[in-house]
Amino acid sequence: MKRDLQSPNDDILQQRTLASMKENLLKSRQRKSHPEPHTICPFPDPLIKVHDEIRWPQLTSFGPCRHRTHRFPPFENRKWDLLDEFLTRTKRNEQFYHERLMNSIDQIKKCYSEEVDKPADDHELVKMMLLDGSFMVELFLQYEEGKDFTTPPPWSVQTLIADLLKLENQLPFFVLENLFELSTVGPPIRSLSYLALRFLSQAFCKSPEMVKAKVRKPKHLLDLFRRSLLPATNLDEDSHLSKHDRPMHPIQSVKHLRTAGISVRQKTAKSLLEIDFKKFQIPPLALKIPPLAIDDFTNAILVNCVAVEQCFTDESKHFTAYVCFMSCLMKQPEDVGYLRSADIINGFSRDEESFINMLNGIGTKVSSTLRECYLYCLQYCCLACLWKLKLLSLLFL
Repeated sequence: MKRDLQSPNDDILQQRTLASMKENLLKSRQRKSHPEPHTICPFPDPLIKVHDEIRWPQLTSFGPCRHRTHRFPPFENRKWDLLDEFLTRTKRNEQFYHERLMNSIDQIKKCYSEEVDKPADDHELVKMMLLDGSFMVELFLQYEEGKDFTTPPPWSVQTLIADLLKLENQLPFFVLENLFELSTVGPPIRSLSYLALRFLSQAFCKSPEMVKAKVRKPKHLLDLFRRSLLPATNLDEDSHLSKHDRPMHPIQSVKHLRTAGISVRQKTAKSLLEIDFKKFQIPPLALKIPPLAIDDFTNAILVNCVAVEQCFTDESKHFTAYVCFMSCLMKQPEDVGYLRSADIINGFSRDEESFINMLNGIGTKVSSTLRECYLYCLQYCCLACLWKLKLLSLLFL
């Protein structure tokens, strides 16, 4: 039976379908020719399954990612208060800044991935950038001046910092820099990066070296914070093996390391990432780890830093490696108990199970292996010593 001739409606439907395919193909080609032009994107799906609550803001949302679903009226009022104080400080009105930001609207929109539900009205997006951006700049300035910026009403600084460092709460850093530069008369005494790190470091790491870190062209606050904690040197440079030739064996748990004669000790360091192994310290061999607080704040920071590394292929995987490494060390409650007794971890014991679940969850979900990480050389040396100690024990039985 011959197929009936197509009706005009069929022709229209076909044209729409082909037009849609053509549009999607064009977008695909643009993505291939300009890979990952954006710097801010939604939380990666694999990590949502690890701990969905970590990505949600507790006090307020910033930027367009959550603007439709997570606005908090009490804190929104505080944003307007700080915008007013920012305008008073700079002796310029909101129209001045709105017009300047409108000149950068195309650059602002390019910073967000296509998956981000941005306002259709450019003026609404600029309003959001001005309100949220001026809040952050004024917040950092007031902290530097020693003002009490938490009243009224009082709120947790740690909770605010956690919200500022959520992946889906990021603003393009150049927006903050533009507001900061336009607001100053003459050259600023401190850079915005310095002021931001001064504020962010108070709830996580008080190391002055972190604040002094030179981070070139940060993409946003989370990127600035994360890169300020990266080790100054690549701990993997000493390995003579290529990444593909390296044997892959997971690091042993704290219990197994101690049983083999390798002690685990606290280390004073500039960053929590600076784990070290004293392979020439005989006896004893020692794995040295900077202290870490176990709480909801630390969980949120670690997961959001890993999220950035998983979203962008050009980012180093330091935090991903750190979380995977620590998940190998802490397999059982007794591993956690020993690290607590050694003052390597601290916090409430009720948070331990949540912390271990977070570590193990990331370890099974992320697309990274210890073979490719900055901790590989340390892990390789540690395992080599384990094998030598085991061999010696067999020889002297």
